[in-house]
Amino acid sequence: MSIPLLLLLACTGKNTGIGTGSDTGSRDDTGATGMTPSNLTPPTYSKGDCPILTDGMLDDFATGDTSYQVKVVLPDDPVGAPVIFAWHWLGGTASGIVRSLDLNNLSQDQGVIVLAPNSDGSVFEWHFLDDPQDNPDLLLFEDLLACVSQQYDVDLNRIYSTGMSAGGLWTTYMTMYEAQWLASTAIFSGGTTQGTYSTPDRPLPVLITWGGPSDTYATLSFEDTSTNFANSLLADGSFVVECVHDGGHVIPDEGPAYAWQFMVDHPYTLASEPYADGTLPDAFPDWCSLP
Repeated sequence: MSIPLLLLLACTGKNTGIGTGSDTGSRDDTGATGMTPSNLTPPTYSKGDCPILTDGMLDDFATGDTSYQVKVVLPDDPVGAPVIFAWHWLGGTASGIVRSLDLNNLSQDQGVIVLAPNSDGSVFEWHFLDDPQDNPDLLLFEDLLACVSQQYDVDLNRIYSTGMSAGGLWTTYMTMYEAQWLASTAIFSGGTTQGTYSTPDRPLPVLITWGGPSDTYATLSFEDTSTNFANSLLADGSFVVECVHDGGHVIPDEGPAYAWQFMVDHPYTLASEPYADGTLPDAFPDWCSLP
């Protein structure tokens, strides 16, 4: 079965909460839930006592009915730090996505905690084809957020997600189903096919990067999925920046720098959109723009 057909079979129902975290609130007419970092309570770890998250590879992070390896990158002072969740591509590894996005250096230079799991080995690495209810990778995210919050009192105003290819598709899924926690997301070669989009619980800023018409994997066009996702988000009131390079199915060299700039400029709480006039910071190449 082709990847696009499988994607079309993905459930589009709303997330009703797969962990034991707080109520996400009810939507108002603008799509907002009224939740802010000041009144969000971190989720509760589903397995009882959290394992200690120390710098390096955690070999056995128990969550749900399984366990994951998680690469943890800690800055010198992780207390109160922002957190980036990074998700690898098909056939990739946690160490690979950390290296490709230069997240070791970012952690040290900018004081960011990085959490990059290895997948559970499912056919497309991450469970973006599964129903959000009881989704093991959504529970993984919430359990990791619970434990990193408990141990380091992290900045809930600055929780981010990024990923490439399968990891980009997973970050797309998280954008739709974990918006109550995420400040903003940076997606490399992800998106949605027709019929698989679901409105996030609140509008949020999303950076979408893809490699033009040649950005394909098997029969899946990431130009089609990226533009479909961007258009759907825009129709629902989310803010979107598109970065369309000509390198095909790769993370562009400039990607790590402008993705981080986007995250810095888009915490959970914003007084006003800093890019509203269409002027992007110097970290962005000229092939990035507002759609």
